[in-house]
Amino acid sequence: MIPNRRGVRESAFLALCCMAALSGCASLPEPVSSITINSDPPGAQVFVSGKNIGTTPVLVELDKVFPRHWTGRIKSDVGPGFAFYRRLATVTIKKTGCKPYTDQFTGKNLKQNITVNLSCGPQYLPPPQATPAATESRGTKIEQRLQELLELKNKGLITDQEYHTQQQRILNQL
Repeated sequence: MIPNRRGVRESAFLALCCMAALSGCASLPEPVSSITINSDPPGAQVFVSGKNIGTTPVLVELDKVFPRHWTGRIKSDVGPGFAFYRRLATVTIKKTGCKPYTDQFTGKNLKQNITVNLSCGPQYLPPPQATPAATESRGTKIEQRLQELLELKNKGLITDQEYHTQQQRILNQL
Protein backbone atom coordinates (compact mmCIF):
# COMPACT_ATOMS: atom_id res chain seq x y z
CA MET A 1 0.00 0.00 0.00
CA ILE A 2 1.39 3.43 -0.99
CA PRO A 3 0.68 6.22 1.51
CA ASN A 4 -1.02 9.31 0.14
CA ARG A 5 0.74 12.68 0.11
CA ARG A 6 -1.37 14.06 2.91
CA GLY A 7 -0.36 11.18 5.21
CA VAL A 8 3.32 11.68 4.41
CA ARG A 9 3.08 15.43 5.12
CA GLU A 10 1.26 14.83 8.41
CA SER A 11 3.88 12.26 9.49
CA ALA A 12 6.71 14.62 8.60
CA PHE A 13 5.01 17.50 10.45
CA LEU A 14 4.46 15.29 13.50
CA ALA A 15 8.11 14.19 13.45
CA LEU A 16 9.28 17.82 13.25
CA CYS A 17 7.03 18.79 16.18
CA CYS A 18 8.42 15.93 18.28
CA MET A 19 12.01 16.92 17.46
CA ALA A 20 11.29 20.55 18.32
CA ALA A 21 9.71 19.58 21.62
CA LEU A 22 12.56 17.23 22.54
CA SER A 23 15.30 19.64 21.53
CA GLY A 24 14.61 21.68 24.66
CA CYS A 25 15.39 18.60 26.78
CA ALA A 26 18.72 17.80 25.18
CA SER A 27 21.65 20.12 25.67
CA LEU A 28 23.83 21.07 22.75
CA PRO A 29 27.57 20.72 23.19
CA GLU A 30 29.34 23.87 24.27
CA PRO A 31 31.28 25.51 21.45
CA VAL A 32 35.02 25.02 21.81
CA SER A 33 36.73 28.25 22.91
CA SER A 34 40.26 26.92 23.46
CA ILE A 35 42.43 23.98 22.46
CA THR A 36 45.89 22.70 23.35
CA ILE A 37 48.57 22.24 20.71
CA ASN A 38 50.97 19.43 21.65
CA SER A 39 54.04 17.97 20.00
CA ASP A 40 56.09 14.84 20.44
CA PRO A 41 58.76 15.62 21.48
CA PRO A 42 57.42 18.53 23.54
CA GLY A 43 59.10 21.92 23.74
CA ALA A 44 58.61 22.91 20.09
CA GLN A 45 57.89 26.49 18.99
CA VAL A 46 54.37 27.05 17.59
CA PHE A 47 53.75 29.67 14.90
CA VAL A 48 50.27 30.62 13.68
CA SER A 49 50.29 32.59 10.42
CA GLY A 50 53.95 33.42 11.08
CA LYS A 51 53.46 34.66 14.67
CA ASN A 52 55.15 32.78 17.53
CA ILE A 53 52.43 31.90 20.07
CA GLY A 54 54.47 29.75 22.47
CA THR A 55 56.08 26.41 23.19
CA THR A 56 54.28 23.05 23.19
CA PRO A 57 52.19 22.18 25.01
CA VAL A 58 50.47 25.55 24.52
CA LEU A 59 46.88 26.48 25.40
CA VAL A 60 45.31 28.51 22.60
CA GLU A 61 42.24 30.75 22.87
CA LEU A 62 40.67 30.36 19.44
CA ASP A 63 39.14 33.85 19.16
CA LYS A 64 42.52 35.48 19.92
CA VAL A 65 44.81 33.25 17.85
CA PHE A 66 42.46 31.96 15.12
CA PRO A 67 39.95 34.81 14.60
CA ARG A 68 37.23 34.36 11.99
CA HIS A 69 37.62 36.32 8.75
CA TRP A 70 36.51 36.22 5.13
CA THR A 71 38.56 33.84 2.97
CA GLY A 72 38.45 32.49 -0.54
CA ARG A 73 38.17 28.82 -1.44
CA ILE A 74 40.88 26.36 -0.45
CA LYS A 75 41.52 22.80 -1.72
CA SER A 76 39.56 21.14 1.11
CA ASP A 77 36.38 23.17 0.48
CA VAL A 78 33.40 21.15 -0.76
CA GLY A 79 30.19 22.51 -2.22
CA PRO A 80 29.21 25.84 -3.68
CA GLY A 81 30.57 29.22 -2.70
CA PHE A 82 33.64 31.26 -3.32
CA ALA A 83 33.95 33.21 -0.05
CA PHE A 84 33.71 31.87 3.50
CA TYR A 85 33.63 33.51 6.94
CA ARG A 86 35.70 31.15 9.08
CA ARG A 87 38.83 30.43 11.06
CA LEU A 88 41.72 29.75 8.69
CA ALA A 89 45.43 29.84 9.51
CA THR A 90 48.70 28.12 8.75
CA VAL A 91 50.29 26.41 11.76
CA THR A 92 54.03 25.68 11.82
CA ILE A 93 55.70 23.73 14.62
CA LYS A 94 59.52 23.81 14.85
CA LYS A 95 62.03 22.11 17.12
CA THR A 96 65.80 22.04 16.70
CA GLY A 97 66.88 18.70 15.24
CA CYS A 98 63.37 17.91 13.93
CA LYS A 99 61.69 18.45 10.57
CA PRO A 100 59.30 21.45 10.78
CA TYR A 101 55.59 20.62 10.56
CA THR A 102 53.28 22.96 8.60
CA ASP A 103 49.57 22.57 7.88
CA GLN A 104 46.53 24.70 7.20
CA PHE A 105 43.78 24.61 9.83
CA THR A 106 40.16 25.68 9.50
CA GLY A 107 37.36 25.80 12.07
CA LYS A 108 36.64 22.13 11.30
CA ASN A 109 40.12 21.11 12.55
CA LEU A 110 39.96 23.36 15.59
CA LYS A 111 37.21 21.55 17.51
CA GLN A 112 39.66 19.39 19.45
CA ASN A 113 43.27 19.44 20.69
CA ILE A 114 46.04 19.12 18.11
CA THR A 115 48.92 16.69 18.62
CA VAL A 116 51.78 16.55 16.12
CA ASN A 117 54.47 13.85 16.03
CA LEU A 118 57.60 15.60 14.82
CA SER A 119 60.05 13.69 12.66
CA CYS A 120 63.41 14.06 14.39
CA GLY A 121 66.76 13.06 12.93
CA PRO A 122 69.59 11.21 14.66
CA GLN A 123 71.15 14.54 15.67
CA TYR A 124 68.15 15.23 17.94
CA LEU A 125 68.98 14.46 21.54
CA PRO A 126 66.11 14.55 24.01
CA PRO A 127 66.91 16.34 27.26
CA PRO A 128 68.34 13.96 29.86
CA GLN A 129 65.93 12.91 32.53
CA ALA A 130 67.19 12.47 36.05
CA THR A 131 66.16 9.07 37.35
CA PRO A 132 66.23 8.15 41.01
CA ALA A 133 68.74 5.36 40.27
CA ALA A 134 71.08 7.76 38.44
CA THR A 135 70.86 10.30 41.26
CA GLU A 136 71.44 7.56 43.83
CA SER A 137 74.51 6.17 42.06
CA ARG A 138 75.91 9.69 41.63
CA GLY A 139 75.43 10.32 45.35
CA THR A 140 77.10 7.00 46.15
CA LYS A 141 80.09 7.88 43.95
CA ILE A 142 80.50 11.22 45.71
CA GLU A 143 80.29 9.52 49.10
CA GLN A 144 82.97 7.05 48.00
CA ARG A 145 85.23 9.85 46.79
CA LEU A 146 84.82 11.75 50.07
CA GLN A 147 85.57 8.57 52.04
CA GLU A 148 88.73 7.93 49.99
CA LEU A 149 89.79 11.54 50.50
CA LEU A 150 89.34 11.21 54.28
CA GLU A 151 91.41 8.00 54.30
CA LEU A 152 94.22 9.80 52.45
CA LYS A 153 94.14 12.57 55.08
CA ASN A 154 94.07 10.09 57.99
CA LYS A 155 97.08 8.24 56.54
CA GLY A 156 98.94 11.55 56.33
CA LEU A 157 99.23 11.41 52.55
CA ILE A 158 97.58 14.85 52.12
CA THR A 159 97.53 17.95 54.32
CA ASP A 160 94.46 19.41 56.01
CA GLN A 161 94.43 22.25 53.51
CA GLU A 162 94.58 19.82 50.55
CA TYR A 163 91.82 17.76 52.15
CA HIS A 164 89.49 20.77 52.53
CA THR A 165 90.24 22.05 49.00
CA GLN A 166 89.49 18.65 47.42
CA GLN A 167 86.46 18.12 49.66
CA GLN A 168 84.99 21.44 48.47
CA ARG A 169 85.63 20.53 44.81
CA ILE A 170 83.78 17.23 45.25
CA LEU A 171 80.85 18.87 47.07
CA ASN A 172 80.55 21.55 44.37
CA GLN A 173 79.71 18.79 41.88
CA LEU A 174 76.38 18.21 43.64
